[in-house]
Amino acid sequence: MVRWTDQEMKALGGVVVLDVAATLLNPSAIQRISFTEELRCVKHLVYCHLLAQYQYHTEVTINHIQSDFELCHCYKDVFSRLCVSKSR
Repeated sequence: MVRWTDQEMKALGGVVVLDVAATLLNPSAIQRISFTEELRCVKHLVYCHLLAQYQYHTEVTINHIQSDFELCHCYKDVFSRLCVSKSR
C-alpha cells in the first residue's frame, strides 16, 4: 500500500481543480453556475480528505472535516446532472 504525503495530496487536488477548470474555457451563464458548484464540491472534498489524514484530531479539525463534508454534500448533485443513464 502506498501512502501519499500531504504535499502530494495537495498537488493532486490542484490538478483535479485545474482539470475541472480547463473543461469549460468559455462557459455560458448557465454552465458557469454549474461549473462553480462543481469546483466547490471538488475543493471541499479535497480539503476533507486532507484533514482526515492528520494523525491527531482536535475539536477544531473535526469541525473543519464535518463542515467540508457537509459543503461537499451540498454541491454533489451538480454531478448527477452530468450523468447519462443507460435508458437514454
